[in-house]
Amino acid sequence: MQPSRREFVQWVTASGIALSLSRLALAEEPSFAARQTLPGRQRWNPAATGVGRIDGVAKVTGAKLYASDFRAADMPGWPATTSHAILVRAPDATHVYTGMDLGRLKGALEPAVVVTADDLARIGTRVPAFYAGDLLCPIGKTPLYLGQPVALLIFEHFDAFDQARLALRDGTFVRFGEETGPIVGPNYGAFRFTRVAGPTPDAPDVYSPIQAGWISPARIQDSALPVWSPLARQTPANYAKGAVYGEQIRAELAAKDPTLLVLDREFETQSVDPMFLEPEAGLAWFSGDSSKLELVLGVQSPYDAAEAVAFMLGKARAPFKPARINSHFAYMGGGFGGRDHTPFMLYLALAGMFFPGRPVRLAHDRYQQFQGGIKRHAFKMRSQIGVDRTTGKIRAFAADHVLDGGGLANYSPNVATVAAAAAIGIYDVPKLDVTTVALHSRGVTAGSMRGYGTLQTMTALEVLIDETSAALSLDPIEFRRRNALGPNGRTMTGNPYTVSVRTPEILDKLEKHPIWRDRAQEKALGAQGGKLVGTGVACVTKDYGSGADCSFGKIEIDREGRISIHCDHVEMGTAVGTAVANRVALHLGAVADEITLAQIDAFDELALVTSGDPYTMDQKTQDAAARNPRWVPSLSTVTTASIGAHVGTQAAAEAARVILRFGLWPAALELWRIPATDPRAKQWETAAWKDGHLTMPDLAPLPLARLAATAHSRNLVTGASTHAFSRWAWSRARFQVAGVSWTADIDALAVRRGDGKFQRLDRSSVAFPPTDNNRIGTTYTSLCGTLVRVEIERASGALNIAKAYSVLECGRTLVPEVVRGQAQGGFAMGVGYALLESLPPYEGGPGNGQWNLGQYLIARGSDLPLRDLEIEMLPPLTPDEPPKGMAEVVMIPVVPALLNAIFDATGHRFQSLPVTQKILKGALA
Repeated sequence: MQPSRREFVQWVTASGIALSLSRLALAEEPSFAARQTLPGRQRWNPAATGVGRIDGVAKVTGAKLYASDFRAADMPGWPATTSHAILVRAPDATHVYTGMDLGRLKGALEPAVVVTADDLARIGTRVPAFYAGDLLCPIGKTPLYLGQPVALLIFEHFDAFDQARLALRDGTFVRFGEETGPIVGPNYGAFRFTRVAGPTPDAPDVYSPIQAGWISPARIQDSALPVWSPLARQTPANYAKGAVYGEQIRAELAAKDPTLLVLDREFETQSVDPMFLEPEAGLAWFSGDSSKLELVLGVQSPYDAAEAVAFMLGKARAPFKPARINSHFAYMGGGFGGRDHTPFMLYLALAGMFFPGRPVRLAHDRYQQFQGGIKRHAFKMRSQIGVDRTTGKIRAFAADHVLDGGGLANYSPNVATVAAAAAIGIYDVPKLDVTTVALHSRGVTAGSMRGYGTLQTMTALEVLIDETSAALSLDPIEFRRRNALGPNGRTMTGNPYTVSVRTPEILDKLEKHPIWRDRAQEKALGAQGGKLVGTGVACVTKDYGSGADCSFGKIEIDREGRISIHCDHVEMGTAVGTAVANRVALHLGAVADEITLAQIDAFDELALVTSGDPYTMDQKTQDAAARNPRWVPSLSTVTTASIGAHVGTQAAAEAARVILRFGLWPAALELWRIPATDPRAKQWETAAWKDGHLTMPDLAPLPLARLAATAHSRNLVTGASTHAFSRWAWSRARFQVAGVSWTADIDALAVRRGDGKFQRLDRSSVAFPPTDNNRIGTTYTSLCGTLVRVEIERASGALNIAKAYSVLECGRTLVPEVVRGQAQGGFAMGVGYALLESLPPYEGGPGNGQWNLGQYLIARGSDLPLRDLEIEMLPPLTPDEPPKGMAEVVMIPVVPALLNAIFDATGHRFQSLPVTQKILKGALA
């Protein structure tokens, strides 16, 4: 069983290493925490106006917020001088690694310390299972992948580091011997998703993953790809059953039925870099005197990062085993999934341990980030669709996906399954069969990135849908409308969504928009001017959440009505701090005065414990564990999968509700002189905040400060700390608060009365989401549709996006301007992915260490319709509809909409990405 948060500080992973985790929070000598604590309530109120960010001023005025901003001198109590490290990587993965040409680093360039694989073996480091593989390639072995680290070089002085860094850039510093060819490793995961619907929409499925579980073929073959046949040797029985249904679907598509239009197409997508603004960076200081390792870093997964470092050093020999690790988590200059479980922090920790007494900075420049950073998976896809020629309804769909996972498994199995489960997008298809396999290769490791595989599969799908509608002579939007999944329809895995599904509204908006309505007229006008003009449409859905998401939240209000918020989710440009402040303000009437994020050790009062894997545990195990009132399925999760608004704000919002109900509301009743027997005493949910005052009909408005002062003087609830867990539904627990039974979508609660200390309240009952939800797939989803109009010069192939429109639904928008900004950023990323960005997968690609923005083209302002991009957000269906994740869905339809627009303009249907100007020029020649 894993420890409580209080016990976590003393936690031992069979190692004796005590851990603490905190956020960095402006200069007396400001502490890291002070720098990372952001002012909330200022002269503007984002909760009231819908604009502004609580971190906006700090960011645009250059405050120290990001991990790359910090040096040792910025950390109180640290030595003032910063040393620097270089992570040397292999630019070759087909020859035996024989060492480094250290003779090139003599004299002033000589490193103070050189760390190799032999050193790691000598001190007894361990590799966390998620990062399985050699942390440093040993001499005498062929590197597992391009860009695999081979050594850490540590320099005491910056000048030596800087000159050495430039000297090593030509790629010849690492030496190689005999050619062996690339290492061949097993695939990272192979899965099959098959569904056969019942005879009517209400009838049970004949077969589906929710009934039978997720299935995989046996690993018995010697070939690179799995044997998908149900007749293969040693095939598991559960796989054989699903595969039989899958092969029947494929036979139906191959039967040459004259009533069925069948299209069979292949589509390829490329590897790209997340291109977050701030390359990975951090500080490490191991104090030999106190045996304490301190880290400063920015990651999407603080809790998991700390665990991984503790595991790596947990069995190390003295003096390389710290007694304590204190991790400070900073803001990130972008993430896009690329900082979700990156091994960077392991190398940062090693740099600190191997240069004791001196703070060491490890920071990638852009060359190094390209060489070693997580990439988006390249996909090869074959898709088959069968459509009834009379009704225009899709009868069957089959697809095969092959992902290039690169050198380490990372999240490749998960990306493969999420991509496959999304392969039918917004559509209702009664017969489905999709296989997917993630392969090991010598490429740079691929992992989590915005869209998480769905960008690739839904791009292929939406291009195919457009081609299908053309073959049937149906309007593309009408074809989508005929086949759209209804609110109670079943997804590929056999379950319905549990949130609003507003596809008809999205399609209606697209159909009525001038970009679509005037497309024929604009095409004719373009032809008169010598331009090829085309209009494209796409509509997609994207899940949010991972199936085991959680958050901590703590709210405190002082006697003057000042509010502070503590939250464990991290900021990476998505304005989660502003979102949580605004969601809390809905209950407490004001934006908080202080907001701190990425806090892992601020919730000791809950004393929670956990055990097992929340994704794989069975119901019996969960039920038994839940008898402990301190147990939860997971403590803290990664800020990813578009969960910032939905999950990241949940615990804090519920804490605010507790304070309103048991602190501010009783104070209001006293000030209004309403006795407990008055029916109005129970109407707390009908009270409303207006201009910082709590209001009720026919009663005097009460300012927050007066309510807070009364709550403190009467020893009412003035603070609440909570934990929330979601497995496609929220955990729900009952507590006794002030003699009242209180049920909420949380699983742990502690309260503070007046100026007292927090006291944990044991839950009297709890309902965690059933473990069977793990095999459902997804039940939370958001939708987005996009229109684009392009103008192409026939002679040069130059493409201009003349106008664009995206319409999305995401429940209640906590900060509309932030949602709009996410949609604009998603549009830019979509343009880059569709038209510009590409990384060669192996030799000549980023693993050689030679790539930078001189070669890698990303979307610039001149590539975008800066003044002609319209973003529309549908209002929530109800005033209390929860916020939905939207950061990924807004990017996805941009790519197929562009490809469909290019076809409309040129008559060429492109089946691979990117479609560059050079490719367009060649097609039009």
